[in-house]
Amino acid sequence: MSKRKKSFVRVLFFGAITGILYAGLFFNEPIINALCARGGLYALFPVATAFVFSFAHGNFTNYFWQALGVEAKKGAEKTLRDRPVERKEIRTQLRA
Repeated sequence: MSKRKKSFVRVLFFGAITGILYAGLFFNEPIINALCARGGLYALFPVATAFVFSFAHGNFTNYFWQALGVEAKKGAEKTLRDRPVERKEIRTQLRA
């Protein structure tokens, strides 16, 4: 299976997960609000929810762009090509 085909399958998978998460959040809003308002250890619930949404949506976006053929530059190529030329250090001297 080619890389673009794998990316397309993953786009569908993470897109479905993201859609299910958002639907679950919006349809169960009163329950989730009550859970978050309890305090104590329940205060971690919004943070955990944000991490789960970020993971699913981030992977969806990543594979979406890969399926379209858009990828980031490789780090090694960038550092070798864009490395600034070293300059000789020039120090001013006091002539007294």
